[in-house]
Amino acid sequence: MVEETGLPASLEDIELVFGTGVAVKLMQHYGGRDVLFPKSLKAGHEWFKIFGEETAYKLCHHLSGQRMYVPSGRRVSRRIEIKKLEEAGKKRHEICRMLDLSERHIRRLSNADPPPIPLFPDET
Repeated sequence: MVEETGLPASLEDIELVFGTGVAVKLMQHYGGRDVLFPKSLKAGHEWFKIFGEETAYKLCHHLSGQRMYVPSGRRVSRRIEIKKLEEAGKKRHEICRMLDLSERHIRRLSNADPPPIPLFPDET
């Protein structure tokens, strides 16, 4: 049985193969972007600094030539922020002005299932 980490479903395979740390680093460095996994790595590639040489080569080999959207994980923190504002007595139309989001988006996030523990608690 896999322990629930709160990572987005699209990163579960990477988490299973490479561990939670690699999946989290992907989100921290590439969250919200499409990433093309290169077929080979040249000396000085930024992945060596991010993941370490061995893991960078393994990632490259495992996902060679594939493109993947890496989620940012920030939606969870927005839900938490909205809940805190609602608990403070703010109305949804006030929240949408404060956060510069549509009322419909505020409603959707507010009515969603309770979020898991945030992956990056120091980011808001």
